[in-house]
Amino acid sequence: MPNIRLGGTDGKTAAVKSGRRVNLYSPYVVLFSLLLGLAAGTGLLPYLKQAGVPAVISALDIVGSMWINLIRMTVIPLIVPLLVGAVAGSGSGRSVGALGIWTTIWFIGLLALAAGVSLPVATSLFGQISVDPATTHTLQTGSAGTNPLPTGDASVETWLKTLIPTNPVKAAADGNLLSLVVFTLAFGLASRSAPEAIRARVLEFSRSMSEVMLILVHSVVRLAPIGVFSLTLVAATRFGSLLASSIAFYLVAEVTAFNLATVFVAALGIAWTRMTPRLFLAGAAPAMLIAFGTSSSLSSLPAMIEGALEKWKLPDDVVGFVLPLAVSTFKLSAGVSWVFMPVFIAALYGVHLGPPQLLLIGVYAVVMNATVPGIPGGAAIAVMPLFIAVGVPVEGLAIPFAVTPIADRFATVLNVAADLTVTAILGRNTASAAIA
Repeated sequence: MPNIRLGGTDGKTAAVKSGRRVNLYSPYVVLFSLLLGLAAGTGLLPYLKQAGVPAVISALDIVGSMWINLIRMTVIPLIVPLLVGAVAGSGSGRSVGALGIWTTIWFIGLLALAAGVSLPVATSLFGQISVDPATTHTLQTGSAGTNPLPTGDASVETWLKTLIPTNPVKAAADGNLLSLVVFTLAFGLASRSAPEAIRARVLEFSRSMSEVMLILVHSVVRLAPIGVFSLTLVAATRFGSLLASSIAFYLVAEVTAFNLATVFVAALGIAWTRMTPRLFLAGAAPAMLIAFGTSSSLSSLPAMIEGALEKWKLPDDVVGFVLPLAVSTFKLSAGVSWVFMPVFIAALYGVHLGPPQLLLIGVYAVVMNATVPGIPGGAAIAVMPLFIAVGVPVEGLAIPFAVTPIADRFATVLNVAADLTVTAILGRNTASAAIA
């Protein structure tokens, strides 16, 4: 098996060091903070407005905004080196040939399909959320979110002109993260063509920067229960009971989408490889059960390898290359969750997303999922540039961040099913594959 360094998990656990997973916080504490904030905001506090509670709400609003700003502070110095390392290092340390190309094609295709289906589904489902104009105005004026790109009915032509930054440093200073990502992708691609010694220095700096930033982000994530409680309580005092019902609706919709996508990729694997459903489940079910129990694709990797080799009789070189690469790089669940998150929060806050913004959401979900850091809430941090780019309030990230303990189990099962399906398809197409 190639010696491939495995990068993060599905956003729940910390970075893997020396084979150990280090849990920095309990995500269920964050979920409890969400529920407590909902209960306090919709139940007790509205009846105490005459007792100085507005001052308390204002204070909690400040606390929540400070936590969001702490996350935003880390986004650029975290996402940029991660993206540079992913692009510039994609050809180092492992053989990139036809197998690597086909692996990438399959996953990008699946991600594009997931995002393409999720966009109309999300806009239709969450379009049913109705917020009165007064509440919408209060939420939008109280939001700390930025909107560097044109929204609403802005033309695609105008939107495209903003993609390429004339000054990357100014784009970073202005918070125009989308333009900065375009420059970072170009820089990473150029680094791949640089002499090996220069590329090695770029990769060393990028990885060192990423490690240092992960330490900082760990500290910020430790404050998640406080930040989520504060933001949820403040939002609940503005939304009322609508917030709780909307969160439940969002969670059910996302989990249902994950399950349907899992069934689809499993059916695809069975049909493409001509396995019997029984044989496919014999190889995939143990890893999928581990994925559901641990919310970690990395923890499922040994069972995935065993199932692919022992049950499906796939070639060693295919399994040893595709599975570690898939686990460390591709998250098919991003094609669903990274679409659902901004569309849901936009509907909740009354932000209109025009065609350019919806297109950006789909593209971002396909090309940026490899930048998810292996830390608790890593997916929410990685998707923050998208929120800023399309003008969706970043405060809304507290909601998907908090319900991660529930949704992430189903998302991880989807990721494992996709990893195994692509491995089986590629293994079946090799001359030495012999699937009974």
